[in-house]
Amino acid sequence: MRLSDLQLDIFGVRLIRDGEFNSLGSFSREKQNMLVFIEEEKYIPFILEDKSKYSSVICRSEFLSMIPPHMGVCISDDPKLSFYKLHNYLAESCPSYHILPETDISQEATIHNTAFIDSHVKISKGCIVHPNATILRGTILEENVVIGPGSVIGGGGFRFIRNNTDIVPIVHVGGVLLKKGVEVHSNSCIDKAVYSDFTTIGEDTKISNLVHIAHNVVIGKRCCIPACTMIAGSTIIGDDVWIGPNATVSNGLVIGNSARISLGAVVTKNVPKNVPSGMTVSGNFAIEHSKLLRFIKSIR
Repeated sequence: MRLSDLQLDIFGVRLIRDGEFNSLGSFSREKQNMLVFIEEEKYIPFILEDKSKYSSVICRSEFLSMIPPHMGVCISDDPKLSFYKLHNYLAESCPSYHILPETDISQEATIHNTAFIDSHVKISKGCIVHPNATILRGTILEENVVIGPGSVIGGGGFRFIRNNTDIVPIVHVGGVLLKKGVEVHSNSCIDKAVYSDFTTIGEDTKISNLVHIAHNVVIGKRCCIPACTMIAGSTIIGDDVWIGPNATVSNGLVIGNSARISLGAVVTKNVPKNVPSGMTVSGNFAIEHSKLLRFIKSIR
């Protein structure tokens, strides 16, 4: 798709230099030839570092001289709002913009008659879908996945932007991929991705009751996520991670392999942004567990 193919003025955008792009996206996405938006100068280095990842940009006029010549460029007084207006327009007018697997329900899957199974869903052999579970379009369940009673897989994530006094909902066009052997227990929610990607749960990961996993999250293999955990959008979690009950993990973080997050911990971008492989963190806000213990001893 080319910028010049779009009626950009309806999104509050003026074309400066034409360019081609394959998809819209954010700086955390691992796709090629994306159209992104820039509101702050701190994001300019991202587009300078990887010429294949970012092919077009919507930005403010004061950043024009900083955009490399290989990129298509548009200007807007509000790049973020213009970008998401375009995203929502494509979501509503272009079915191919969505993740839409062919409907494929294995005869060797066990699905309760009160479960809701949408179109454009793939459920593989050996899967079990319990009463009142909801599997929405764009969801793929590999072999031997278990979905517990009342859980919702593939719902739209919580993403809104403000437009003066209005709050604009962002359409989610991605999907959810649950790999072989994943178990999701009762009344948990796993949201689909914002763009044409998958929120992904790795093989043999086990998810307990009342867990919320937000859009674009990627979780590795053999992780254990007990009850009432909340994992915010675009966080990446490695293999063999244990997250304690009632833990909260902020958005856009990286949790390394075999890390442990203690019960009730609040992991934010500040302390620390990334949890290294093998580290245990505790507290609100979470720090390395051994440091927390030393601090507690010091104040007793």
